[in-house]
Amino acid sequence: MAEEKVVRWGILGAGKIARRFARSLTHVEGARLVALSCRSARKAETFAREFGLAEGGVYCDESLGEEGAAHQALLADPTVDAIYLALPHALHHDWAVRALRAGKAVLCEKPACLTAGEVADLVRVADETGSLFMEAMKARFTPCYRAVREAVEAGEIGRVVRVETSLCNDMADLVASGTTYHSQSVGGGVLLDCGIYCASWIEDFLPAVAGVQGAADEPDAVGVSGAPGAEGVRVTSFAGVTGEGGLDLYVDAQLVVGAGTASLECAFDRAKPRQAVLVGTRGRILVEDLHRCQRATVFSDGREPRAIDAPYQVDDFYGEAWHFTRLVAEGARQSQIMPLAASVRCARIVDAIKARCLPGADALRTIEAQEAALRWKGSFTSADALRLGCVAARLARGFDRGVTVRVVREPDGLVMFEWASDDKAPRNQVFAEGKRQASLAVGHASLWAFVAHELDGSCQDLFDRGTPERMGEADFACPVAGALPIRDREGRLLATLCVSGLHEGRDHELAVRALAQAEGLRYGSDVPAYSFLAR
Repeated sequence: MAEEKVVRWGILGAGKIARRFARSLTHVEGARLVALSCRSARKAETFAREFGLAEGGVYCDESLGEEGAAHQALLADPTVDAIYLALPHALHHDWAVRALRAGKAVLCEKPACLTAGEVADLVRVADETGSLFMEAMKARFTPCYRAVREAVEAGEIGRVVRVETSLCNDMADLVASGTTYHSQSVGGGVLLDCGIYCASWIEDFLPAVAGVQGAADEPDAVGVSGAPGAEGVRVTSFAGVTGEGGLDLYVDAQLVVGAGTASLECAFDRAKPRQAVLVGTRGRILVEDLHRCQRATVFSDGREPRAIDAPYQVDDFYGEAWHFTRLVAEGARQSQIMPLAASVRCARIVDAIKARCLPGADALRTIEAQEAALRWKGSFTSADALRLGCVAARLARGFDRGVTVRVVREPDGLVMFEWASDDKAPRNQVFAEGKRQASLAVGHASLWAFVAHELDGSCQDLFDRGTPERMGEADFACPVAGALPIRDREGRLLATLCVSGLHEGRDHELAVRALAQAEGLRYGSDVPAYSFLAR
């Protein structure tokens, strides 16, 4: 019997994820780690000692005297059959292309690239060179994922019509430190890091995402676009939080996917249950820890819930490492579990959401139209303030976080109503006041100032001026969503409604909804919905 081919691996990068992959690879039969490339000689030496690499298989820029020389030397190494690309996101496309052209099979850490266009380019190169490429979407190769797919294919929950995903982590301090790839200006952000896992569940279980509405035109590679019955993806609502430099820290997007719907939520700034829910016509499946799944529960109509307990084989990297090693040994062109088309479609989902992350010029017009529709009839009394504040507090229950609500009478600055949910701190009152000051400065909702700044850099003084004199020593909140002017029919400013505590856009939405309800108006018809949140 012919001896099984040993696949010789090289790893580009010596970070934490490279180490985790290398440890898992030691358990894969038919796989052997023979080479490593990185910038630092110290890291290279430590890595080589830990995993028993021979000196001739260790490459570092410091020794070779040029940036990128180590990775290029590894790709030129004839003893390497396959590489695991563990570099920061922004480097994936360039080094994957180089590796494919060097004849190496490439297992690329997610996301495959920064955009669907870049992924489509990789597909073309893989096709031209005949080299194997696969995005390392490790969840798909776990026993739990396979069990969930089997349950769906067996019809336990009927036809899947909705996929709800959430992958939120409270790692704000790490991101703020600027010491990791998470906060890089190019390739950083939560959508590419966590959101891509969510996109993968949506892509796999609502597969009608071949064409994404609004995405850039790309070649029809490997049947990526124009699939039969594909209706694409439409983002119906979006809310998010951005940090310094526009880095996306929180994303909450609602999608229409073909004939179904989906939600994609991801965060660097808060912790929530990390899960996927597959909603079918006859039940649902709840998957815990969607990116490292080991447990799920099947809820079929008319049946008792069924638990799926499926621990890892070795660890969460083993399945993809084993699978890719087999593909290389067999001379396969692509994976059937994570095919090239799936990577393009996942990237297109992320692209579609990114296209909604920044408001367009129509957003300013929508905010102004909201303000015009919400003109108050008559004088604004303490009874009005109480009623409006209570409406806002009640509506807040429908959102995922608590709020502070404040109503200020503007002729004299009297706080007529103030309420906070149990999870709020005094700083939320400071934030509410900062939003009010921004609203007063521009004569519109505070979100108007934020959108104007995002569009053309205007209102910069509100971001630069620091602590207003009226706020004493308190920190000044930048002008973001949440403060809404209340004007009478003649345009005179009567009061300001302030909401603080939700993510950007949603504070504004809550304030508009509350004022509309207090005036007996319908949000979305009498009062236009803010286009940044629903378009």
